[in-house]
Amino acid sequence: MSTSTKTTTATEATAKTTAAKTTATKKAAPKKATTTTAAKKTTTKKTTKKAAASIETKVAVQFSNREIFTDELLEQVKTVWVDKFEGKLEDIKTIELYIKPEERKAYFVVNGLANGNYFINL
Repeated sequence: MSTSTKTTTATEATAKTTAAKTTATKKAAPKKATTTTAAKKTTTKKTTKKAAASIETKVAVQFSNREIFTDELLEQVKTVWVDKFEGKLEDIKTIELYIKPEERKAYFVVNGLANGNYFINL
């Protein structure tokens, strides 16, 4: 075998190795798409959990053959907050509501600061 034949064979081997590396690199690219699919599945699971958390509830306070629903009481608190305390609805972050049926009053704390009460018709 001559020197030029050995050089040609070595060049061909190098070309095949380079081509194999390029092919391997191209095959590695689709793995990123799998990661994206996994991320989408995680997002779907989070959405399902949020949907389960939005259960409609209705709570009533009954006393002396009368009843009032808590959502009505919360609406009354908002009205008192705006009318009596001159607050804005968009300023409300939290409402704590304490109901004392024997006194026929509801006590409330808005945003941990404002204390108020009002008479409820039970």
